[in-house]
Amino acid sequence: MKHREEQYLAVMMLFAAVLIAAGHVTQGNLVSLAGNYLYWIVRIFIEGLLFLAARQVLEKYLPQKASFMSVTGIAILVSHPLFVLSVTAMDIVLGYPELGIETNGGVMQSRTGAFMLELLYLSDNHIALCALLSLPRLLLNTENPSERISSDSQGTAAAEPTRGQAPTLLSAIDPPLSGQISWMEAQEHYVRITTDEEVRMVLCRFSDIVRELSDDAGMQTHRSHWVAYPAIAEAVKEGQNMKFVLTSGDSVPVSRSFRSTAEAKLERLPVS
Repeated sequence: MKHREEQYLAVMMLFAAVLIAAGHVTQGNLVSLAGNYLYWIVRIFIEGLLFLAARQVLEKYLPQKASFMSVTGIAILVSHPLFVLSVTAMDIVLGYPELGIETNGGVMQSRTGAFMLELLYLSDNHIALCALLSLPRLLLNTENPSERISSDSQGTAAAEPTRGQAPTLLSAIDPPLSGQISWMEAQEHYVRITTDEEVRMVLCRFSDIVRELSDDAGMQTHRSHWVAYPAIAEAVKEGQNMKFVLTSGDSVPVSRSFRSTAEAKLERLPVS
């Protein structure tokens, strides 16, 4: 799923660049025509990647209650001036100054005014491109899984509600997971869930899905890892480093910030 989203983003940026470049075609030789297309491809990819990078940082550091729409809106606002600065620098290098550098008198004022006009002029295109690049998330999140009610009441590493609240992300996975969860790993916007029967990539926040799991089912060992107690075969200590070797043969790291908690929990478990 993650790979398909990346392919979509790359194709849509390329499509937007070619479409805009086609509208700027002027009579000229083959070299200038190729240069025109190359210019717009580079320009659109700079714009798109700045937006995606801003969104990724915001998703990581904003409060978990922040909605996707609010994160996207802030990412658009943050990435827009960065894009205008970047493309202006590129245009100046290529010999297309856009900030009134060639005007006489009041240079700083004219540059500031020209920059503000450039922000306004490019805002609609920027919003349109960012909205286009946000479609995969919108299509994959048409329903809020956290508002669904879990039908699984077993005390396992499935979908047990915690903190007195009805879930949940795990119960919303379609088709349902097969087997019991052994461990989970955060991979950017996705969570890689490994059970004793399958491996699944799920689009959600790692912290949200960990919050749904009972403390009796397992524990978080790293900012990007969670492991179920029955899946732990051995705790291996190598100097300052520690890891869990699972019954499947996989290894799960234990970071220093989680080590003391992990060791305390291990003392109450029959793990060697």
